[in-house]
Amino acid sequence: MKKHNYFTSFLFAGLVAMGSVSCDDNNDDTSPVIIKPGENDKISTVHQDQVAALKQTFTLDAGGGEIEGEDGTIVSFYANTFFKSNGDAVTGNVTIELVEIYKKSQMLLTNMTTQGIDASGNIATLISGGEFFVNAKQGDEQLVLNGTFQIEAPADKTGGIDQEMKPFIGVEQCEDGVCKNVWRQQDRDMKVGQTTYNIFQNQFGWTNIDRWYSDPRPKTTLFVDVPEGYDNTNCSVYLSYDGEPTALASFDRYDSATSLFTEHYGQVPIGLEVHFIMVSVIDGQWYYAIRPATIGAEHVETFTELQPTTEAALITLIDALP
Repeated sequence: MKKHNYFTSFLFAGLVAMGSVSCDDNNDDTSPVIIKPGENDKISTVHQDQVAALKQTFTLDAGGGEIEGEDGTIVSFYANTFFKSNGDAVTGNVTIELVEIYKKSQMLLTNMTTQGIDASGNIATLISGGEFFVNAKQGDEQLVLNGTFQIEAPADKTGGIDQEMKPFIGVEQCEDGVCKNVWRQQDRDMKVGQTTYNIFQNQFGWTNIDRWYSDPRPKTTLFVDVPEGYDNTNCSVYLSYDGEPTALASFDRYDSATSLFTEHYGQVPIGLEVHFIMVSVIDGQWYYAIRPATIGAEHVETFTELQPTTEAALITLIDALP
């Protein structure tokens, strides 16, 4: 495989590059100095904190009712559906937890990317109509659902109604001690209206509205080379599909022998226009790099340095991608 050796192209002007030149007073050494993550800079913790930051809480009578999230998601609960783990019916107030994810930046910050397990057992890309976490507690006690609740998602948040959308459920998949969410299609009722998607869900946890990404061109496997000192414990690497505002894939496998990230199923079309994204958080500071590319056979993308940014600026960058 031949690596691409062109330099990183950054989209956000005005920020000081992390790989800045540092000169010693006694010589002319101008080698770039790359800041490296420490042992406590765990990217998984960052993503978990981002999910927690998006979590909204509501108080609802156990007899039923509905709540509406900040982005317009409506979740409706029916009577006699909340139970304790011992089988007792719940009375009084319950706490409903809701996370709404409609934007690519939210997917990246939380690491809730749009990849699902297809019929062959491979990981393939999805186009999302919204991702949702719904849960119910009474005090500190986790409640059990006996029945269904309804999620009503506004389609204008993801570009309008798509008749091919289906319901998916979140499944945790772990490899080499690193766990992430992937989506599995459900055999559940879902109604596609004129302006909303409506899912009748039978379990708490993560739900996604999706369709499978389809491209007839020949496929290839991608590889990403990151700077020394980075691996899957302290950085995340993503593939943003140009022209698809809610398609974000992650490079979910890291090979310590080659020091390369890969999506490892060879499902990316040759000739596809994309942006590679790498992020890390060091001592509470976000660092990133973004590179536009056209996918070639056995494509290898190389990151040589990152630059610092704020969370707000990173969100603007990601949501501005084509």
